[in-house]
Amino acid sequence: MPVKVKKAIFVSVGIIAITAVVLIVIQLAGIFKAENNSITVYKKGVETVVRIGDTKKSISDLTAADFKCDKESGRVFYVVESSYSDSLFDLYFIEKNRSEISEPKIIDIGVRNDYDVVEGKVYYLKKNVSAGAFEGCVCDIEKNKIETFSGNVENIFALDAQTVYFTKMHGSNRVLYRYDGVETTEVCRELSNIMRYGDCESPHVIYEKRSSINSGMTELFIAYPANEPVMICDNTYYVMYDDYAPGGNLYYFTSSTESVSWSYVIADQYSETDPLIEKPVRNDFLSILGISAEYNEAFKAYQDKLIRDEIRAALNESVENGDFSVPVFNAFSYSEKGTYMIAEDIDPKNVYAVSAFGAPKIIFESTEVLPSDTDMGTLVEIAQRSEMREVIEYAKSIVEESVKSEGMAYAAYGEKGAVSSLIDGYDKSKTLFSFSKNGERLFAFVRESQGERLNVYTNGISEKLDLNESIGVDTGVSSYSFSGESVIYLKSDRNKLSGDVFNYNGAESVKISNSANAFTVEANKDVIILKNHKSDISGQTADYYVVRDGEETLINSDILVDSFKYADSGYAAYISQSGEINIFGGEKSVSVDDEVTEILLFC
Repeated sequence: MPVKVKKAIFVSVGIIAITAVVLIVIQLAGIFKAENNSITVYKKGVETVVRIGDTKKSISDLTAADFKCDKESGRVFYVVESSYSDSLFDLYFIEKNRSEISEPKIIDIGVRNDYDVVEGKVYYLKKNVSAGAFEGCVCDIEKNKIETFSGNVENIFALDAQTVYFTKMHGSNRVLYRYDGVETTEVCRELSNIMRYGDCESPHVIYEKRSSINSGMTELFIAYPANEPVMICDNTYYVMYDDYAPGGNLYYFTSSTESVSWSYVIADQYSETDPLIEKPVRNDFLSILGISAEYNEAFKAYQDKLIRDEIRAALNESVENGDFSVPVFNAFSYSEKGTYMIAEDIDPKNVYAVSAFGAPKIIFESTEVLPSDTDMGTLVEIAQRSEMREVIEYAKSIVEESVKSEGMAYAAYGEKGAVSSLIDGYDKSKTLFSFSKNGERLFAFVRESQGERLNVYTNGISEKLDLNESIGVDTGVSSYSFSGESVIYLKSDRNKLSGDVFNYNGAESVKISNSANAFTVEANKDVIILKNHKSDISGQTADYYVVRDGEETLINSDILVDSFKYADSGYAAYISQSGEINIFGGEKSVSVDDEVTEILLFC
């Protein structure tokens, strides 16, 4: 499989650690008592404390780890090292009953630590010692009931309280199953990949199984709890999982006859005649003078045919294993709106940006693949004087040399079909492309000559999905993030650790903060700013600000930068330099404990 080209974020040398920990999402709520509406697990020295609302309880077991919460029921789940096995765990939970937190209650012993909590139920894997395998189990906390839904389970992927997908190995064959709370159903065999998307409005899994028709390809499916799996494609070569967001566009690539055939580049002039050549029978060539000369010719032709068959088999196996391919794949996008082919003859390794939402859009290197002068005869000559691996390496090099770049390109699919155009003026080795979050604007981030800062350019996208003319946004940019159609960025002078934060909204850049070391943009478009960064042996600290509707507000000073935890509910938790743990609920921060060293869970 080709490796997806990864995007990079450029930051000032002195603030890489800050940016890494603050590029996370929070959602700030209105006026409320944050200390009464959150679940927090944190460390006080070697002690672990669970705080549910305004009530606290310490966990005595020093090995407690892997905390998860069910906020609606006020429960916290965790595992401890099992006293029954060195490699397994015991699963516990605690809960708040009125004004106090219960003592820890055990769910099961001898389990793996990769469990799921979904709508009041806990899915986990328990070791069956006598069978030497794991059983898939589900515990209904309210009913205090445990059921085993299958034996010999490899992995589980819970979607809701009734539905869990899981895998089992049948020899070397990975098989996917679904349990709906009543019965278990086999979904598919020859599973090659599965991804779960549980933290979204419509939980689902996306999975691939080996194609029964096209060797080396997969069949791509999506499955929701209440429905049967839906096939997206039966001829999939590569899926861009890293660029997929639930509810948005899923990009994948399909193969054609040419893309899985090395003979598209290297001519196999014997492909039609070799199947007709059979091993000669000596008695068929007897004469009064003995074996005729025709036998020797027929036998040599057969031996030559065997060499060519061996070369074909080795090249086909190499292609099937993903070692190399002819880069003439077609790019598709799937979403709830439909499936669309966006562009043809694309190498997945040379895709530089896609739009997660809105109409499907892609930035890629446009290439043309030309047949070479090399043919099967050349490969036979190499095989006769060297090993087969050298034949394969030579064939791979010929395929690579056959690819000719036509430059950077843009393609999209809208109501009137696909549109495409070349993108001029950018050096691909110095440029990072990215679409805005809503997909309505393209940005290009070009490294300056010394490589420390970025010059930013943008193209608007018309209603017909054509790219508008590129315009300059700013220079000297050290980091950036997106919000809707806007890009938020930090502009600083070279060798300086702080700068000004701007919001470019498609029309102009507006300064929203100064003297900032780092920032992040969270879901509701508020911007989190860190200023006055300090670093010593005790850790990194900074002042914490929020910019909302253009107004900047100081939340707290001298907080530990790497302590931040954020929750979907809108709360934020962090530790002050003095060791106090604070919860921020949109209007103010509230200190809820002291001598805290680490936040393990916040929800």
